[in-house]
Amino acid sequence: MAQRVSIGIFDSGAGGLGVLFECLRLSHGVRYFYLADEAHAPYGSRTEQEIASYVREGLQIFGVLGVDAAVLACNTATAACVEEMRRAFPFPVVGTEPAVRLAERAGCKHALVLVTPRTAQCARFRALLAREKERFTVFSPPRLASAVERFVTEGEPLSLSCHLPRGAFGGVVLGCTHYTLVKDEIAAFYSSPVFDGNPGTARRVLSLAGRDGQPLAGISDHQKGGLTTNKRSAQECECATKNEVIFLNSPKLYNKLHNEHMFSTRFPPKNVIFSQMSENFFDFSKKKWS
Repeated sequence: MAQRVSIGIFDSGAGGLGVLFECLRLSHGVRYFYLADEAHAPYGSRTEQEIASYVREGLQIFGVLGVDAAVLACNTATAACVEEMRRAFPFPVVGTEPAVRLAERAGCKHALVLVTPRTAQCARFRALLAREKERFTVFSPPRLASAVERFVTEGEPLSLSCHLPRGAFGGVVLGCTHYTLVKDEIAAFYSSPVFDGNPGTARRVLSLAGRDGQPLAGISDHQKGGLTTNKRSAQECECATKNEVIFLNSPKLYNKLHNEHMFSTRFPPKNVIFSQMSENFFDFSKKKWS
């Protein structure tokens, strides 16, 4: 049977869950390591140098774990250092960028682009926006990402009117993965279509990891070793096609998804295995790399 593919997903907190959800929707039999750098969140107020150092440390952890590919599931981290990380690591590093092209292709004449303050200042984001022909209004809510983090992980009430500008827009581009976790609420707030890059990011990382969303047990391995899939035990086939999510250092996120309905409303629980890697391993892996 083919070896299980593993993918690392890195974010400053809960924002990367949106990318994870899309990956799980498209894949079978993939192991995902989710690393939330909650100690340094939010990234939107950090310098590019600080962000790069935090991301490098996270990707080093993924290197020790032997991932086939990694995602910077953070628009701010992508804008600040994705090219640097691609040069530094042997595995593919996929970034997450505001879906301004999707808004343009949808015919939006005047779209609002919501990004963190740091993303708005990054040269990569400015270059992305400059390539588009249509008119975009950029707004950087300074505390929205933190508010969404508390809303998702602690159930704290979220009032979008305290963070977002009023106005009529043909569409809204979500330039922070945290914002995608309240995508429906933002769409209702503006009564307009909302665009995010999570589906494209998920397709890209699965392709680079050699999966393209295909299950491990299937037609392609019927003849391997003279053992057909039909002769495999039901338990073995079921295990091979389940996705696995391992949280590296965030019991808060693990408990949220494991114990509440938030996750199971998106995916049948039987198709996902949850686990949590010990803090001892997390410390050991950092020392091993250094």
